[in-house]
Amino acid sequence: MIKKIQAILVAGALVAASVIPTWVLADTVADEQAILEIWSTYTEARVSGDAETWLSLWDEEGMRLPPGAPAVDFATFAPGTAERFANPPASMVINSEEIVITDDWAYSRGNFTVNDGLEGKFLTIFRKHDDGSWRIYRDAFNFNSE
Repeated sequence: MIKKIQAILVAGALVAASVIPTWVLADTVADEQAILEIWSTYTEARVSGDAETWLSLWDEEGMRLPPGAPAVDFATFAPGTAERFANPPASMVINSEEIVITDDWAYSRGNFTVNDGLEGKFLTIFRKHDDGSWRIYRDAFNFNSE
C-alpha cells in the first residue's frame, strides 16, 4: 500500500513538474508577443504622425533618455508631442534582438532604422500594469553615426 501511494505521489509530482513550465513559457511567449506588438504600434504611430497612439504606449511615469540631452519624463514630453509628430519620418523599422521578462518588468534591446538610412540602437524597459498590459517605462537610444 505504501509503495502504491509513493508511486501516485511520484507520478503526480512528475505531471506537475511538466505542466508548470508550460504555463510559465506560455506567459513569457504572450508577454514577448505583447512587447513586439508595442514596437509595431510604435513604428506605425511614428510614421503616420499619430501622437495619441504613440503616447498611449507609455507608462505615466515613463522617461525618454535621448542622445546628447537630459532625460525627460512623460509629464514633460507628452505636451507638444502632436506638434513634434507633424512631420513624421517616411519610414521606421525597429528590430528587437532581445527581450527579457521578469515578473512585471521587461527589457527589449535592439536596433532601428529611420528613413532607410539613419541607424541606431535602443534599450527599453517596460512595466506591466495591473490590467496585464505593458507600457514603456524607460527608453534609451542613440544613433550609430552623427
